[in-house]
Amino acid sequence: MRKAILSAVGLAALIAAAPAISQGNSGGAGGGPGGGMGAGPPMTPPGQMDGIGGPGGASDFARDIASQRGQFGRDFADQQRLTAQQRADAQRLDAQQRRADAQAMAQAARAGQLRASSREIRNAMKEDMEAFRDAFRVGRQEWQALRDQWLVDRASLTPEQWAQRRLDWFAMRDSWIASRTGWAQARRDR
Repeated sequence: MRKAILSAVGLAALIAAAPAISQGNSGGAGGGPGGGMGAGPPMTPPGQMDGIGGPGGASDFARDIASQRGQFGRDFADQQRLTAQQRADAQRLDAQQRRADAQAMAQAARAGQLRASSREIRNAMKEDMEAFRDAFRVGRQEWQALRDQWLVDRASLTPEQWAQRRLDWFAMRDSWIASRTGWAQARRDR
């Protein structure tokens, strides 16, 4: 009987302390939900903003927060634009390097000094095409048509023919870009 009474008293004390413990008001630091380290500043009733004081203190505080958030958004947008420009520059440099590699391979093939296999050249051309697709966001149907047209069966061409085909791909790529640029320019001039 005595154990039952002590257990009931202990349980009642625990139940009574539960709201304070769940809100973090068990004597620990911080008064916000969860209490303790990292829980944020103590919660204060509206109108009693410590350290802000004065008429309109809370509204000034809210305005400052909104201003900071707005500046954060502007800074983030500037970073994104810069990143997009850097990405475009990197894609342009990558395409120039790929084109130079294709020209060197075609020249080596014409001179009879090509050391690459059909598989290596076809894989390089496939990577060229995928970089083009990603850079210019080519649609699925158009991409599939280009892929079927240019990436024929590996065994159907010799390494020398693949080297020339890869170089021809860059000429077609340039005309594709020029046609899209001309179309965009015409629409803008209307």
